[in-house]
Amino acid sequence: MPLTQPDLVTLRAGCKINLHLEITGVREDGYHELDTLFFPLPKPFDIITISKGAAGSGLLLDCPGLSIPPEKNIMYKCWEKYCAATDWKPDLEISVEKGIPDGAGLGGGSSDAAVMLNYLNKYCPKNALSPESLNALAATIGADVPFFLNNIPAHATGIGDRLKPSDVSLSGYFLVLICPDVSISTPWAFAAWDKAMLTDRMSDNKKEILTTTTSKDRKHSSRALWLFNSFEVVVYSAFPKLRAYKDKLMAFGAEGAVMSGSGSSIFALYREMEQAASAATALEADGVATYIHHL
Repeated sequence: MPLTQPDLVTLRAGCKINLHLEITGVREDGYHELDTLFFPLPKPFDIITISKGAAGSGLLLDCPGLSIPPEKNIMYKCWEKYCAATDWKPDLEISVEKGIPDGAGLGGGSSDAAVMLNYLNKYCPKNALSPESLNALAATIGADVPFFLNNIPAHATGIGDRLKPSDVSLSGYFLVLICPDVSISTPWAFAAWDKAMLTDRMSDNKKEILTTTTSKDRKHSSRALWLFNSFEVVVYSAFPKLRAYKDKLMAFGAEGAVMSGSGSSIFALYREMEQAASAATALEADGVATYIHHL
């Protein structure tokens, strides 16, 4: 029995970090093969308000935090694809208050898309999609979208779309997430990585991107927690102040620190709240948006 669609609902779309992100190859179609570990965080978050629209109005989308036409928004794409898959075309008015910065590597757009798909599937009066079909549809919208549908830690391969739940635990850690006022384009980051590989700069700088405090056995296949990001060497070369922020996080006694996604956000793990609070205060003094999570 389908649920009755509410007149108005307000939802939160959280974010994600990548505990590790390794680019393992490039496919013939140009997409990059990844090995990454997604971990959800409740903040920063976007606030999505969805209400019933006037009959025949279609989707009216207001997202002042992004300077793109509504028809180019990933949520509009979700609505179009879901309508095509189920023959249900609800008239909706949606307002998005952005709290997740764009170009930060936190998956804000993908998170919004997953909230949209879950909403549509929850209230679809007939032909609602199975979890497998919804996941497949999500993968056609964005590589990170399937992860956000379930929003639990997951190991991802392929282009980030082949997911397996992970039992990774950060229990007891204090996580400091910083969001510098720098927007990094993911296509630019991949192109910069490709160029670095061609010029063989990556091998010369490998030691600069290893980010845990010990030097032994960093591979995630043999470590419960392995902090690494293939993008760091190229992003830090282009944005040296991001490397300086990471160094500052480490200086306050972090167990490790690493960039999320293609940047520009960086997170650090601390054993003690006092360390985390001191690091957050120092970064806030630099004008950097900062969030503390007790995991």
